[in-house]
Amino acid sequence: MKIKKVFLLLFWIILIIFFECVYRLTLFKNIIDSDFIQMLFFCIPISILLFIFSSLFTEKTNKKITLLTVIGLYVLFFAQMVYYQVYDGVFSVYALSNGGQVLQFWSTILSTILSNIYNYICLTVPVLLFLIFNKKIFDYNKLDSKLIILSCSSYLFFIGICFGFINMDKESIYSSYNLYFNTSAPVLSAKKFGLISTMNIDLNRVVFGMQEKKIEIIIDNDNKLENETKEYYNNLDIDFDSLIENEEDDIISMIHSYFKSLSGTKKNEYTGMFEGKNVILFLAESLDPIAIDKDLTPTLYKLANSGFNFTNYYAPKYPASTADGEFRTEWSLISSRGDTLTLYANRNVYSPYLFVNSFSNYDINIYHNYTGDFYKRNQYFKALGYDNFKSCYYGLNIQCGTLREGASDLEMVNASIDEYINSTDPFFAYYITVSGHLTYYKSSNKMVQKNWDMVEDLPYSDYVKGYLSANIELDKALESLITKLSDAGKLNDTVIIITPDHYPYGLSADQINEVSLENRDDPFELYKSDLIIWNSEMTDTITIDKVGSNPDVLPTMLNLFGIDYDSRMIMGQDLLSDSEGLVVLANRSWFTDTVRYNSVTDEIFSTDGSTVDSNYISKMNNLVDNQFKISNLILENNYYEKVFKQDEID
Repeated sequence: MKIKKVFLLLFWIILIIFFECVYRLTLFKNIIDSDFIQMLFFCIPISILLFIFSSLFTEKTNKKITLLTVIGLYVLFFAQMVYYQVYDGVFSVYALSNGGQVLQFWSTILSTILSNIYNYICLTVPVLLFLIFNKKIFDYNKLDSKLIILSCSSYLFFIGICFGFINMDKESIYSSYNLYFNTSAPVLSAKKFGLISTMNIDLNRVVFGMQEKKIEIIIDNDNKLENETKEYYNNLDIDFDSLIENEEDDIISMIHSYFKSLSGTKKNEYTGMFEGKNVILFLAESLDPIAIDKDLTPTLYKLANSGFNFTNYYAPKYPASTADGEFRTEWSLISSRGDTLTLYANRNVYSPYLFVNSFSNYDINIYHNYTGDFYKRNQYFKALGYDNFKSCYYGLNIQCGTLREGASDLEMVNASIDEYINSTDPFFAYYITVSGHLTYYKSSNKMVQKNWDMVEDLPYSDYVKGYLSANIELDKALESLITKLSDAGKLNDTVIIITPDHYPYGLSADQINEVSLENRDDPFELYKSDLIIWNSEMTDTITIDKVGSNPDVLPTMLNLFGIDYDSRMIMGQDLLSDSEGLVVLANRSWFTDTVRYNSVTDEIFSTDGSTVDSNYISKMNNLVDNQFKISNLILENNYYEKVFKQDEID
């Protein structure tokens, strides 16, 4: 083989390894760790394949192929680095078709690049060197048949080594074997195999189907409920034994067995506390404790510090941001699709616990002060049975603009409240807000401009002041809402619930720390948030210290409103029960009331400094893995319909 042809092969190997190393540095803040050697070996067959592909044709064609491939790989790694820093994920093949919605946040993308400019410069250097020197040092002539055979043999040899690594690591939940064949956890896969291999795994699963459903889910029989205590639990009388006996589908039977093994959560002194009362739920865009201030947002402050006070509530961001937050809040499942169609993809799936079904005797209205086309919400809600969804350009008569310009939560509340406040039935109003949406530049965001005079003199950076200013609009909406409810004599009979969709990822940890009383640099505390459940008749504040997040909102609501449900069959749990709290992050890290586990670094933290039993970590990792798998299987198989609507199916 000519020396210049060898240089071309070495170039591909060095380029792929270099790109992967910069990517690792961006995601994991280091390059060399326990998975580094394995990742290097996964780079080699990819490099050989690219070498073969760029040497099969004429010299002119091979030059073009090499140039386009180098640029394409550069763009791919560049985009994935930005995507992770904005959305904490690896964008999937699904997400490629929805890139337009991501690009609407171009200013956030630009600021992300500038804040990590050295990594992006490093990524660019080999491309520039290639453009300058490639014609001088590489041989683009077509490979002869012997060299093609040798190259293909080398490719197969290194593929064999890669599979050797996979088969040597089979034991843990997130072993190389499980991540490659059985479990969809892209961030962890990227750490072990590299980005290109991870995207190849994703592509194979899109084309040939995800095989996760064929994996036996380990059941912890220690949680099995004793018969004599059944009446004390928020469980339904479901004959799982009969369902299992009569089920021909192994997957459905496995899900039956899993739910049968769980104990569920107990009823408590708050069960039925708000039975029959009206509900007004806000999914508050990017709301954070730093926006809850006695002077700046007095209504939010009042609601957060009276009623139920959840001191350890978190709002983690999943890759589809608001779509994931919205999905996890209403469905109480773990979302892992990871793209903007998270909601729309499940429009034909039945759940008895969706608001439209669990509050079926209520007058339900949903409002959103942005276009109903975004995330295809107009089609999604209609398919699920919601008859009264209004948004910008779909029946909600308010001034609308782009997400960057913002839209008024106050205008949305004032334009909609008369549609339900005088209802003869209990009402359920669900507001999906926008005022707190990034970006927070005064020059472009109308909500920031509107309330700027209230934050102008605060001792924070202009961008942080912009965030606070935008959230004042939500506070004004709540103030107006409470006044109108009081005037109509409906305030005492109405429960106001507010949960963020996710933490304000438009702000950096340093910017959040400008205001926060707690240090938010920690990868767990970054997501610290607030859940508000308030009724004017609550005379005493009830403090709840259990950790929780969005999937826990639904079961907590169902318990408070005395609505029968089976707590075993959703992933969240009633935050007022005596069960251990659990928060699950998108990368499968998790934390309970006493322990924190970082799946990326495999680090374990105890809140009291005590030693944590390794069996407990294994048990919790298994539980988290089960929640991801079971959630997917429920959606893929329309499982709830088979259990709760069997008569209609038959």
